[in-house]
Amino acid sequence: MIKLFRNARKSMIKGNRTTKYLLYAIGEIILVVIGILIALAINNNNEVKKLRKQEVSYLKNLKADIKLELKNNDSIINYRWETAKAAARLLEFKTLETANDVVELEMAINKVFSRIIFTPTNNTYKELLSSGNLHYITNDAIKNELLELDKMYVAINNGEHHMYREYEEYLYNVAIKNGEVLNLLDIQKTAITGIPVFSNPSQISIATVIPGYNRLLKINEFRNGLKLAVMNNIGFKGGHNKMTILLLKLKELIQNDLKNDGNND
Repeated sequence: MIKLFRNARKSMIKGNRTTKYLLYAIGEIILVVIGILIALAINNNNEVKKLRKQEVSYLKNLKADIKLELKNNDSIINYRWETAKAAARLLEFKTLETANDVVELEMAINKVFSRIIFTPTNNTYKELLSSGNLHYITNDAIKNELLELDKMYVAINNGEHHMYREYEEYLYNVAIKNGEVLNLLDIQKTAITGIPVFSNPSQISIATVIPGYNRLLKINEFRNGLKLAVMNNIGFKGGHNKMTILLLKLKELIQNDLKNDGNND
């Protein structure tokens, strides 16, 4: 095409047809410009595809994280509920009389006193933030839900920190000072074997253990701590239920976004 314009230009010069030559010169310039624009369009299209490929990779990783997080969240919901029920059980516990009573009581105490911290499954989101690549996520709805999920993580972390400070003050410290704890555990055998070894109920010294526990169950500080444990754990259970709803919404948004590229996995 360019060669054709050049031949035409030579012909115009020879024929002293200046006007027509100018028109052909302009046409040649336009042709060059069009070629440049086409090249730029192709380059931009390749860049868009490259960016989308990276975005799809992040979206798939986010989806995988969410799948794990839903399981993690369900586990925490169950743990919080069981802990609240165990604390409520201690509040209504009858006066201890037998070794079996001690066993039942300590099983409930161990459930309440166990300390599990919620650890988010958000490696991809943290990578997006630390690398400054959150802009790769072009879907504003997905980005907004990720930010809301992060707010939930922060709120839960702060709440757990506050709750376990209450545990230390009203439950752990009070129990240590007012009773003989861990009677179900054979301390010597546990230390020797390196794994928890439980005692036979017949080995529990009920003459010294029972009076201490009966006294502990009547201490207002301890009972208030148990009430706080019920309230806090039920509150966290509700928070994690809300998180489940948000995670499912986020999962659906990501699935719909991936479908635009034919990604249905």
